[in-house]
Amino acid sequence: MKRGFGIVLVGVGVFALVLAGLLRFTVVPAVAQAPLSPGEDTGGVTQTDQSGIAAKLFDPATQTERTDVPLTATRFTRGDVPASQTTEALNANLAIYDSFLRVEDNAGVVVSATTLRVAFDRVSSELSNCCGANYDGLEVDFTGVNPLKFPVFTKAQDYNFFDTVLQEALPITYIGTEEVEGLSVYRFEQQFEAKQIGFLAVPGPLVGSPAATYQAARWYANSRVLYVEPTTGSIVKGEERQVQTLRGPDNTDQVTVIDAVLGTTASEVTESVDLAKSQSSLINLLNTTVPIAALILGLILLAVGIALLATSRNASPRRVTTE
Repeated sequence: MKRGFGIVLVGVGVFALVLAGLLRFTVVPAVAQAPLSPGEDTGGVTQTDQSGIAAKLFDPATQTERTDVPLTATRFTRGDVPASQTTEALNANLAIYDSFLRVEDNAGVVVSATTLRVAFDRVSSELSNCCGANYDGLEVDFTGVNPLKFPVFTKAQDYNFFDTVLQEALPITYIGTEEVEGLSVYRFEQQFEAKQIGFLAVPGPLVGSPAATYQAARWYANSRVLYVEPTTGSIVKGEERQVQTLRGPDNTDQVTVIDAVLGTTASEVTESVDLAKSQSSLINLLNTTVPIAALILGLILLAVGIALLATSRNASPRRVTTE
């Protein structure tokens, strides 16, 4: 009986060890990656909301700067699942997201509207110039981390983060660990001085030029703070101050196109935190808790089973022979 029980314990112990390995090295890699369709539970489209104030906002209709204008920004994102099933995307483990961002003032007038199509590694969130990736329909050189999502298992380190307006990846600095509504997150900050992003044809007098029409240089600066749940790489909260200006012939700012601070709404933060908590809990359960428990249990059962088998052999009656 002792021998039979020992065999059972050894078998269960081996199973527990195999289970620990399968969870850690097979199940987790399959689960811990960006979904092909981020809006699976919301009809295929996710919506994120921001709000804020524009200290200055240029009104093209009146050719004047408005002040203290309330703004709302709404982003809609969906996954292009068929595109992610192409050979190129599958070989590189890419997800492809299409995103639309609309910024409106308090009267419902659209301040800006942009589209973004990104192809990115489902684990590292590194951008790829694959599968029709574009910004406002134009091909750009996508590098760095996806502006919509950080890597799974985000590290406490600096990253190169892609700025869509600048169309360039710049360092974003890891600041430290904080809490957002009870969720432990990493805080990242990115800021850069004004950089030229193109030209805009405007009436010359608007920017101090005697010409009827002047190609004014457009400059852009930004300062952003992002709060990232490290296990999933989800950006649960963010805020940025964006400044765009037009410079005249003397190379000084003549018109402020926008000077605004936008941040994630309170309700959006709560929703994002709740989702990140559930997703990170599942990943941590499969990646750490269950494998460690299975490993410990497996080793204990294996040791006890082997011990029982050893003692059962020692206790076996010896055959006595007579002459």
